[in-house]
Amino acid sequence: MAWTFYTEEQKTLAETYRKAAGEHIAPRAREIDENDRIPSDLLERLVQPPFSLTALSIPRRFGGLQMSKVEVCIVAEEIGYALPCLVPFIETAQLYTYVLSSGGTDEQQKRFLSRLAKGAKGCYALTDEGAGSDPTSMKTTAQLDGDSFVIQGKKRLITFADIADLFAVFASEDTSLGARGISAFLVEKGTPGLKLVHHCKTLGLKGHRAYDIELDGVRVPVANRIGGKGEGLRLAFKALNNTRISLSFGYVGLARKAVELAVEHARTRKVQDRPIGEFQAMSFPIVDAAIEVDAARLLSYRAAVLSERAQRHRKETSMAKAFAAQALIRAVDTANRVLGGYGGDVRYEAERYLRDAYTWISAQGTPEVQRVTVSRELLGL
Repeated sequence: MAWTFYTEEQKTLAETYRKAAGEHIAPRAREIDENDRIPSDLLERLVQPPFSLTALSIPRRFGGLQMSKVEVCIVAEEIGYALPCLVPFIETAQLYTYVLSSGGTDEQQKRFLSRLAKGAKGCYALTDEGAGSDPTSMKTTAQLDGDSFVIQGKKRLITFADIADLFAVFASEDTSLGARGISAFLVEKGTPGLKLVHHCKTLGLKGHRAYDIELDGVRVPVANRIGGKGEGLRLAFKALNNTRISLSFGYVGLARKAVELAVEHARTRKVQDRPIGEFQAMSFPIVDAAIEVDAARLLSYRAAVLSERAQRHRKETSMAKAFAAQALIRAVDTANRVLGGYGGDVRYEAERYLRDAYTWISAQGTPEVQRVTVSRELLGL
């Protein structure tokens, strides 16, 4: 279905990443799932051509690929198809890039984006301990002390904090101001007081390593604040409103893979010398899942195009993410039901798809949070 509206250049891009992911990523899926770690040699490959996953959106003047939003989404779908735990690797790079591009000074952009383009890894420390989907209630603070800010607090579920070279940390300069007191800061790996305190082991999406982190008197130079006082949450939401689109394409990638698995099994598994796909009890659920996958891609594509045109897309992005999450769950559930008893057998990929999907759909805001956003946009409340 994607080929009906992609340009020839975009089709070539998809084929390039599909081939590279099939060659270098997909064969290591079982190893990564079993060990819950992306091997260092693969991580090194991911930041180099033909992948260059940390450089996708970075302007060429800083050494990046400067891909359009649709192009980044195409990459995300192909990576999600090959191994979904690597889509968060794209997302963290995108989040960091968007915050710097939107709020960073020329000096900050030159200093940090050029490092990311060369393969440095960033992470995005927004979620506070206890605050969850309500970042306005964050308790992490940043107090000005001479020529530095002193950051104190805890963050949870911070993706790839263990391999990050750079941290985008959000903290309140004045908790009495709520959202208007939150600012964004750049923290370097190895800064005293920055600690990983807990590896959050998850049901699925193994290899995507999330950590709770503690910031205990972390000193950050004043020059490392991104934007002005109180601009942090605006930058954070602006970044999320863009990265949720490519995340939705990642969902589509895994959903597409699950549907293909169901189709293959329905064609080859026979009962009474007939492929089970001949029975509507098997074929109709696969059809419904395939319809939703295509619809999810179209919704996500619409949001990506609006983003490229710098048009408002908050509602469209949340619609896309909520629906893509729904399509993903239907696809992996369908694959497991079509496989029957084989669905729970670890020798088959269906059970991993199920674990990955249910672990993944809450990333960057649960489906319920997306519906809240859409309702506010629709009703104006």
